[in-house]
Amino acid sequence: MSVRDPWVRSLYWRIALACLGLLAAGLAVQLAFVVAQLSRPEGLHARITAQQLAETIARDLSEALEADPAADVPQVLARYLDTPLPAFFVTPGSRVRGPVGVVITEAEARQVAAAANAPDDPDRPVGIARVEVLGELEGRVVVLPRRPGLAVVRDLGPMALAGAALTAIAIAALLAWLAFAPAHRRLKALESAAVRLGQGDLSARAPEEGADEISRVARAFNQTADALATQIQRVTSEQEVRRQLLADVSHELHTPLTTIRGYVETLQMPDLPIGDADRARYLSVVDDEAVRLERLIGDLLELAKMEAGGLGLHPERAPLSYLWSRLRDRHGPAAAAAGVTLAFEPTTLEVDADVGRLEQALSNLVANALRFTPEGGEVRVAATQEPAGLCLEVRDTGVGLSPESQARVFDRFFKQDASRSRGGTGLGLSIVRAIAEAHGGTASVSSEPGRGSTFRIVIPQ
Repeated sequence: MSVRDPWVRSLYWRIALACLGLLAAGLAVQLAFVVAQLSRPEGLHARITAQQLAETIARDLSEALEADPAADVPQVLARYLDTPLPAFFVTPGSRVRGPVGVVITEAEARQVAAAANAPDDPDRPVGIARVEVLGELEGRVVVLPRRPGLAVVRDLGPMALAGAALTAIAIAALLAWLAFAPAHRRLKALESAAVRLGQGDLSARAPEEGADEISRVARAFNQTADALATQIQRVTSEQEVRRQLLADVSHELHTPLTTIRGYVETLQMPDLPIGDADRARYLSVVDDEAVRLERLIGDLLELAKMEAGGLGLHPERAPLSYLWSRLRDRHGPAAAAAGVTLAFEPTTLEVDADVGRLEQALSNLVANALRFTPEGGEVRVAATQEPAGLCLEVRDTGVGLSPESQARVFDRFFKQDASRSRGGTGLGLSIVRAIAEAHGGTASVSSEPGRGSTFRIVIPQ
């Protein structure tokens, strides 16, 4: 809560004031109930008490009137103001007189007069006694067996009641503070964490202690903060990947374009004598670079489509021996020319996948293995059935990969040795991984520098 904001805007103050208001209302209701209980008639016992008091007052009045016929009746009644029950004197003419200083309401006068005129009515819980002087009836004393509410309050003591009420309110305020202070502290911590998160602090978290609603809100906030931080980190990482991809693509496109432009400009020089053999060689280089550029663009488009989920698979069941035959026909001549043995382990296993895409992935792995395997080495293709699925392996006895290279070998445009990668786009292994993941599988590598590498594709079956 800001210092400039009115304190009434604070949720804590409003809750505290509401609690105190409810407490005050409860005390008022309870006090009214107690006063009503103390004021109402209490059955036969109250009537007997009222009757005894009426007889006592009637005896005093009889003695006072016998001694002095002009005695002041209200003055005599005033002697009994301290008694818990109200007393009245009713003349034979139904005139009601009360103690000195006591105002008698019209309703109360009618009630007292009615009781005096029906002294034998058992349903009237009053005390009635005759006041006689020398055998003559002077009137009746009527004592009501209840106490007026103000009399009860007066008897209980206003200061005592006020003190009890203030004590109860103070205790309630203390308990409210003890109850709300920790909640207030935790809510302030949650507010602070939200403000810090909004200002860009992705490490901001709220305390989660407890098991109440605030704790659940804090946990939900922290989960949201974790998800937001992960999302921001992912977006940041993707932006970095895009920047790196743009730089890599620019570099990969720049190299063949520079080569093509250089040879074309050379061929266009009118004053430079170029023989037919040199001209043919220059044009061959231009053609090779154009093919390389075309292959690079094609691989980029295909990889982008795969990673966007646009790779439409056409699964079919086929024997792996069919794939072995296709790979042997495609890469056998290149392996023989490089002096590398290309071997395929016999298998009777079948695969349920997009055979064309799977052949493309294996072809990339075999071509990559032949590129990095020296003369006299071996590239072996094998398949095994594992609990995770069908495992396809391409093993070579080439130069191997360092641990750092193994971590990045499936990244786009990664090249371990640029001199050996001439003619490659640096996207072949990225396409391998994309094809494996499109089938719900994985692509991995294990390698030891100087002793070769093993690339694996595992496809669930």
